[in-house]
Amino acid sequence: MMPELLGTEKVKCPSCGEYELTISMYAVETRFFGKVVIESGKCSKCGFLYRDVYLAEYGEPKKFEVKVLPGKAGDYLLIKSSSATVIIPELGIEITPGPAAQGYITTARGILENVYELLTRLCQEVDEECNKKIDEVSKAIEGEVGFTLIVEDPLGRSSVVKLP
Repeated sequence: MMPELLGTEKVKCPSCGEYELTISMYAVETRFFGKVVIESGKCSKCGFLYRDVYLAEYGEPKKFEVKVLPGKAGDYLLIKSSSATVIIPELGIEITPGPAAQGYITTARGILENVYELLTRLCQEVDEECNKKIDEVSKAIEGEVGFTLIVEDPLGRSSVVKLP
């Protein structure tokens, strides 16, 4: 099914503060999540790129807690909306939404890879604690350890599914 354009609007850009961010909203039917809304836009003033994705039907707050077994991080697909927090307690990871938070579709492994990439950029210096954290995340990516994936969304716009 082709995406259906729901509308376009011009809003205030969270980066430059000008009303030059044009956002287009599309509805699309997906295999695992049903109907989702995809928003994308670009500020004509500063070039800021915006994207969000969320369930078309939502309302109540949702919390998903999944025990990911070693080597199974690719088995869980998630829609993480811009309002969701992702927590992996065993690794001390908490991804909280900010004013320019964006949503995306990824796997549990994809979340770990994003954290790994961020840590390697932040840990430029030889820092024992930071390098230990990189090693822990790397072991989870490589499937050596399991972990708990928690997704909390106060607007109920996120979802987690186990792939067949």
